[in-house]
Amino acid sequence: MASSARKVIDNIVEFIEVKTEQIKLRIIARVARMLSGVLALSVAALLSFFFLFFLSFAFAEMINVALESTYYGFLIIAGVYLLVIIMVFALVKSRKLQKCIEKLIVKLEEAKYEQERKH
Repeated sequence: MASSARKVIDNIVEFIEVKTEQIKLRIIARVARMLSGVLALSVAALLSFFFLFFLSFAFAEMINVALESTYYGFLIIAGVYLLVIIMVFALVKSRKLQKCIEKLIVKLEEAKYEQERKH
């Protein structure tokens, strides 16, 4: 009787250890997935920045040629960026931007969770 009780206890302990290890592996997989997503997004953001930088430079030069100026094009492009920055700050201040980002993150996480449940 004592040996069967000992076996039950050993099985319970082993079950808890296996479940704990399984949870750790799930957490590691999720963190790795999130970090890889952040890294991929960072690379995409950096490349987008360079694209936008050179495109802005080209537009500024085009405006300079059209206006026969050496600096008006750059001032106009800088003004456009200033307007965009003001609009982004207004969205941040009203919390609309944060709410949109929160909703997007929740939808993405729900989709990942549903996909994991199917597999």
